[in-house]
Order: sequence, then C-alpha cells, then structure tokens
Amino acid sequence: MNWSKVKTIAIVVFAVLVLFLTVKYLNLLPKEESLTDKQIKTAQNILVQNSIKLSCTIDKKIYYVSKLNVKTESAYDNVLTKLFGKRVDKYQKEFESSIYHLKIVNQTLFLESKYSQYPFELFDINKSDYIKDYDGSYIQVYKGYPIFDGKLKIQKQKNTTLYIFTKVIPQGFEFKRSRAISALEAIFNLLNQQKNIKEIQNVKFGYYLKDFNVIQGQAVPVWRIVADGEVYYINGFTGMLE
Repeated sequence: MNWSKVKTIAIVVFAVLVLFLTVKYLNLLPKEESLTDKQIKTAQNILVQNSIKLSCTIDKKIYYVSKLNVKTESAYDNVLTKLFGKRVDKYQKEFESSIYHLKIVNQTLFLESKYSQYPFELFDINKSDYIKDYDGSYIQVYKGYPIFDGKLKIQKQKNTTLYIFTKVIPQGFEFKRSRAISALEAIFNLLNQQKNIKEIQNVKFGYYLKDFNVIQGQAVPVWRIVADGEVYYINGFTGMLE
C-alpha cells in the first residue's frame, strides 16, 4: 500500500470536511426557503378584511443576507472631470458650462442639460448595473441586489433635460449571513407602525444606506414598500421602519 498517497488523500478529505463545516456553521450556504401560496392567500384575505388593497405581486423568496459595506466619497469624480475638467476644489458644489449646469446637494447630482443624452454614457455607468424601477427611474444593483440609494431619474423640462443621479460604491458584503424577514412580515410590520394605509403598491427587497451623507458606511437589507404613493423602508433584520 502507498501510505504517502493514502496520507495525502486523508489530508485533502479532512480539509474539505473542515471547510464544509465552517461554511455551514457561518450560515454562508444559500438557503432554499420561500413563502407558500397558502400563506400569501391568507395574508391577502387579512388585507381585504381591513380594506387594504394589494396592487403588486409578492416576492416569495426568503433571503439570507448580510450588511453591505459602501462608500460615497469620490463617486462622482469621473463625471465632474468629464463634463467640467479637473475639479480644483473638492468642496465645490456647483458647476456650469455652455451646455450643463450641475449642483451637488446631499451627495445627489442635479444635472441640467440643454440636450437630451443617453444617461448611461453621460454618467459613465454600465446599463447592466441598473434596473428599471416602478416609477420609470433606474436603480443601481450590486450582485443582483438593488441599492435603493443609487438612482438615476430623468425629467424632461421645457427647454432642458434634468438628470438626478446618486451613486454608491459597494465595498463587499459582511462575512456572515442571517435570515431576513419575508415580504409578508415586512408588510404587516409596516401596517403596525404606519396607520391608515389603504394600498400596497410595490414591494421590493434590496439595500438602503439611510444616511447618504456619510463618506462610508453599511447599507442594511430592507424591504422597500410603496404605499399610498409614499416610500417606506422596513429593516430586513429588525422589521422596524428605517
């Protein structure tokens, strides 16, 4: 018997076993868990009994996620350099040229242009990094998850086009994943904290930074719920309004 080969195989098997147990212990393996049709139907009946209209489909998936590290500093340097040349004063918040007028307010770009332009080329961003939102705007995505702070909205005006643009720079997820509440739990948590809601119009899972003025921070998993035209963010771990 080749004892050297046996020893090598044993070491490899032991290493694989340790890795598997570590990953399982840290809750990093994806979970296959979802709401049932019966649960959704029961929730719909409760809403109807309370005169609350549900105007959207319910995401059945139960998400196992972690917080997302992000930063906002220098998120717009490329855009400013492209449109106005090198930025001499990093505290400068307003810029103007023969074509553009730009203001930065609370880390949000308000860019007014005399010409309508392809927005993804204008801001040097990949269209594949954005998805269309319920209101026609675009939301930034990272590894399949929407980041609700990152948004691109286009407004046609009389003689100009206004682009409203916010962007975060994802720095990666935390290591350990935890179970987030379901879409139904998020809806009923919202109804418990916000009274007199009459219609649930949109429910979507993603990430929310909340304090967009920070240089760097953590975006938390949330359920974004649009109800009666208002936007609410329910923390995916605590179930509380953000």
